[in-house]
Amino acid sequence: MDKTYRPADIEQRQYQRWEDNDWFAPSGDGEPYCIVIPPPNVTGTLHMGHAFQDTIMDALIRYHRMCGRNTLWQPGMDHAGIATQMVVERQLNEAGSSRRDLGREKFVERVWKWKAESGGQICNQLRRMGASVDWKRDKFTMDDDLYAAVMEVFVRLYDDGLIYRGKRLVNWDPVLHTALSDLEVLQSDEAGKLWHFRYPLASGDDHLVVATTRPETMLGDSGVAVHPADERYRHLVGQEVILPLVERRIPIIADDYVDPEFGTGCVKMTPAHDFNDYEIGKRHGLEMINVLTDDAL
Repeated sequence: MDKTYRPADIEQRQYQRWEDNDWFAPSGDGEPYCIVIPPPNVTGTLHMGHAFQDTIMDALIRYHRMCGRNTLWQPGMDHAGIATQMVVERQLNEAGSSRRDLGREKFVERVWKWKAESGGQICNQLRRMGASVDWKRDKFTMDDDLYAAVMEVFVRLYDDGLIYRGKRLVNWDPVLHTALSDLEVLQSDEAGKLWHFRYPLASGDDHLVVATTRPETMLGDSGVAVHPADERYRHLVGQEVILPLVERRIPIIADDYVDPEFGTGCVKMTPAHDFNDYEIGKRHGLEMINVLTDDAL
């Protein structure tokens, strides 16, 4: 016997024997017991978090399998569409090309090629961990049957009035031209400056001085907010001001969100370009005006 344990000489051979004999497939006997593996993103490799949760699931699966239940541990991977597109586009950029140079069909082919390479690595990692999944049932979230199931659910939800299309504030990627989730955005703090602008009252009697850290979104303003208890402006609530440069009439509204001690106590409302303004805009029915193109210009 060797003095040291050499896993490569033993584990891979044993796992291959398990897989060849189809010992992880459901037996067809006993009470059903199934766990669907939370599908890892095809864009990366497994990390310690995956290993931890997969170990717990594997222990449960093996226990119930030994108890005689009809046991299945369903493997699969998630397409992670936006992240996958980003990885492939970076590869193309490094080679001096882009998805537009390839065209849609060729680009999709490159994405599928990348999926095969990255997904194969994840499968090998699961095998090295000894995961007792039924590889004959391996699934990918873009497989035809899964895609059809997702589409059917969305159509049912739409027919039942549970989903609808509307304007929402999103994290927009001006390079990939797609929306991003909050998890895919890196937030950073930057030193800002408070700018002051005069918004003339539509009546012509006076003006409001609006303080803002984001003057670049001024063209998308659809209101000016003040605190309802602020004695300086309470008499102006319900009136209108003239938005400078574009000469658009926008209302003066009262909302508890406004801090009367910050700046001048008058806040420009740009519902299409600020998450707080978006919520206030919904409460007061303010228009959403996008001042940027898809390229963020």
